Amino acid sequence: MDNRVLYGIMCIIFNSLGVPCFMRGDVGTGILRIVLGVVTCGVISIINEIMGIILGIQVLCMSDEEFNEKKATLVKGVPAGK
Repeated sequence: MDNRVLYGIMCIIFNSLGVPCFMRGDVGTGILRIVLGVVTCGVISIINEIMGIILGIQVLCMSDEEFNEKKATLVKGVPAGK
């Protein structure tokens, strides 16, 4: 997760599928997001996608230094993870 632009774009496009969680190395949360999306018939996926768009825009507006400082805490969605 060293590339800020790639992470921001993945948050915007694929947050509902948990791809940013997998990029951070949090596989359990990524799988849980997929399962919750299926179980709730997409309601959680819609919420996660909206939150991913917000997070992606925030990441893309950060400088590389800010991103490196905050990358361990960049989490938005249901479930939030660690």
